[in-house]
Amino acid sequence: MKIVGITGSIGSGKSEVARVFSEGGAHVIDADRVAKTLLRKGKAGHRAVADAFGEGVLDDEGEIDRKKLAQIIFADPEKVEKINRLIHPLVHGWIKRRIAEIGKNDRKAIVVIDAPLLIEAGFDKMVDHLVLVTPGDTETAVARAAKRIGITLEEARRRLACQMPLSEKKKRADILIANDGTLEALRRKAKVILESLKKEEEKKA
Repeated sequence: MKIVGITGSIGSGKSEVARVFSEGGAHVIDADRVAKTLLRKGKAGHRAVADAFGEGVLDDEGEIDRKKLAQIIFADPEKVEKINRLIHPLVHGWIKRRIAEIGKNDRKAIVVIDAPLLIEAGFDKMVDHLVLVTPGDTETAVARAAKRIGITLEEARRRLACQMPLSEKKKRADILIANDGTLEALRRKAKVILESLKKEEEKKA
């Protein structure tokens, strides 16, 4: 089994690369989706976040209002660190259990951890290869992310500022994918890398 981490700044195109891997048969674990699940009422992260940030982050149904929470934490880097300390260990545990489940059923599996904060959260220590997707232009990536998430450009820039600088991520990654062309060009690059990883795993058998 090979574990691959895919990361990149907001709007970089990393989710599209993860989608290509999934279409090619890889088992993709979306860390953001895991975090959302853990924040639901009755789940491990729900009470921790409500206790840490107050009942004001809850909606009328008692669920975490992610928009309210985002407005609070992304206005203060210390609060970003605070919520990360609460949630990242829970996500780490969930992912570790999921990888173990996949390994029991498929010893040749390619498992992908798709996470924007993969390095910041320490998930990079779990992977055999770290893929970094880099945007051709930062402002274009910011605009793309703002449109996708439904936030302003300024809010998107604040989120980007809370992430590790791209220059530092490049030092940690062993596979770089430059998203500096068309969507189809990005997908072709991702397919080439996936096939290479599959062949590498097959040779071990």
